[in-house]
Amino acid sequence: MRIIILLILILVGKCSFAQNGLEAIIVEKYYISDEADAKITEGGYLKPGSVTYRIYVDMKPKYSLQAVYGISGHPLKIATTTYFFNNTINGGVVSNNVSRFRLEEHTTMLDSWISMGAGSDADYGILKTEDSYNSFTNKNGILKNNNPDAGIPLTKYDGLMAGSPQRVVSFYGIDKADLEIINIKTDTSAKGQAFMTENGSWASFGGAYGTDTNNRVLIAQLTTDGQLSFELNLQLGTPFGSTENYYAQNPQGSELQMVDLTYPAVKNNIPEIKWATVVKNNKIKKYDKQKFEFKVSDKDNNIRKVDLYVNDVKLSEVFAAPFVFNWNPQLEGIAKVYAVIHDYVGAKSKSEEVNFIVQ
Repeated sequence: MRIIILLILILVGKCSFAQNGLEAIIVEKYYISDEADAKITEGGYLKPGSVTYRIYVDMKPKYSLQAVYGISGHPLKIATTTYFFNNTINGGVVSNNVSRFRLEEHTTMLDSWISMGAGSDADYGILKTEDSYNSFTNKNGILKNNNPDAGIPLTKYDGLMAGSPQRVVSFYGIDKADLEIINIKTDTSAKGQAFMTENGSWASFGGAYGTDTNNRVLIAQLTTDGQLSFELNLQLGTPFGSTENYYAQNPQGSELQMVDLTYPAVKNNIPEIKWATVVKNNKIKKYDKQKFEFKVSDKDNNIRKVDLYVNDVKLSEVFAAPFVFNWNPQLEGIAKVYAVIHDYVGAKSKSEEVNFIVQ
């Protein structure tokens, strides 16, 4: 049995895909290094122009992040076209291992690591736009770059909020050695590093929650002078005791997909739907069985389902062609009928509305 399946059973015991608690994946440009930062070489050389990214999972209130994972058909990938920077003196592959009192030394503040909400062993990681606390002062006089592409400078807000206990990262099917790509890497000649698993996860028992009702959980900080890319799969716990699973690619059946789980974002085409035949007689009899068929198209070949609506009430759904619906009108009067097509990324479109007179 795959390790991730065991993890899911341990954490919650049942699954549900109905609530859609994942709102977005937020990629924050935390800092962009400059020539002054590059002069501090204790712990490793940081190339000028290196970008430190922070990745947040944005959820609806009361939802929890339980796991970031990869399984067969749904790999977890994190990569760069060059290398990930990590300070050799104070660095660690997990944020919980980064000492709060060492963050102001050298370039430790810019280490690459994974997380389940923590920004250090004694801080939560929060968006700089939501920070209202004083920033650390770097003992080496660096990390002062005010590049507008990185938003609020670290000299004003550092995206850290003191608090404990921190959610600890638990590994399943992943050894810390597998994450060496983000640990102690200062080889400036590196031409591409990637972490990938189809049978592992990092997780938090009991689930990780954000620090406020925005419910945003930091899952990684990554520094590179190359192009960052990732594909993430997530398991969320719902307020109702069930779970939701989201995939970056190749969803099946009722599985959920969000375009934000792939970075850089992949363009998604909107699916299209229309009636298969033109309705010639709009007068129908009460209780007479009606058959409606719709033609659909999607340039991405990414159709998830089609829903049938009568007077804005969803009556049924079909997950595979042919998209045919049967309807027995129960009430006399005007019935507005249309269908809505959904793709796996969340895009949808609506067919033409047709009014039937039920007699």
